Amino acid sequence: MAAAKSAIDTGKNDISSLEPVKPADPHVIQIGQFVVEQCHHGQLLFVAVVGGFTWSGDGGYYYALIIENQDCDGATYLHKALVLETPCETKLIWHKK
Repeated sequence: MAAAKSAIDTGKNDISSLEPVKPADPHVIQIGQFVVEQCHHGQLLFVAVVGGFTWSGDGGYYYALIIENQDCDGATYLHKALVLETPCETKLIWHKK
């Protein structure tokens, strides 16, 4: 649902191009690690991308991801993020704990 809402918010009303991500894909993992680095500055450890969606738009690809993180005590957390990746940059648009 977050992916659909974000697609509409970015002016991309046709969400028929939504594709599920492959959590084990090295590129998807790299984007998940980028989110953790940008948001948690070493306070949480990236564990895995649990799931999400991707779609094209604005000259790149959007990734709406659910990311599992772990703190130093071993507690795990699920966070959501929206990332826009273009040939020029990877940009964190939205993140929620």
